[in-house]
Amino acid sequence: MLTLISFPPTLGEPSNSPFCVKAMLLLEMSGLDWRPRFVPMPEGPYGKLPVLETPQCVVPDSALIQQWLEAQGAEFFPGFDAAARGMAHAVMRMAEDSLRWQVAHDRWLDARVWPQFFPEAFKGLPEGLEAKVQEGQRQGMTWHGIARYSEEDRCALAEMDLDALVAVLGEGPWLFGAAPSAADASVLPVLSMIDSLPGVTALRRALRARQPLMDYVARGREALYAPLNDRLYVSG
Repeated sequence: MLTLISFPPTLGEPSNSPFCVKAMLLLEMSGLDWRPRFVPMPEGPYGKLPVLETPQCVVPDSALIQQWLEAQGAEFFPGFDAAARGMAHAVMRMAEDSLRWQVAHDRWLDARVWPQFFPEAFKGLPEGLEAKVQEGQRQGMTWHGIARYSEEDRCALAEMDLDALVAVLGEGPWLFGAAPSAADASVLPVLSMIDSLPGVTALRRALRARQPLMDYVARGREALYAPLNDRLYVSG
């Protein structure tokens, strides 16, 4: 039995971290038996989540979890040649290293979202933590650069990524064809979390204005999220 250490479900999402949801989806795709263990604060070798506990070792980071599962025989890119796999890798990095920062900004720093996000994401933690946590995130995102932009410019950058995803998706049900791949495990959680933002931000409006992506999110929630429910809510 594999154990995935993860942040808990939040705001209707299987976890409040897109990387944790990605790992969940990869585990489901692998066909291996696993269970979640939810924790409120990061832990593990790098002090972040997800972390996969296996009988042989502990595997941190969703990309390294993907690599470990592939070493066990999981096939996350069925029928892909080297070029297609390279494109999928690039799309995954765009979602995780660009759009994901947009989600983080709106969750942590947008006054329309933060007051609703914090109580859900930090249930059971000591009182008085809110300002300290938010300030730490503000400093980190200022250092990164995402917090320096105006909302208009930040949204313009996000729209470039969203338009690229529309182009990659095309007419297909999934990003790279008729079957889900690791790219969908990576991109779907980011888009779903944009749609689930508990406040009307420019980022959420931009996603909802692109119907192909909204249809993709609905399809992903039905086909990929629904099978997670028994594991998530039985394991607790």
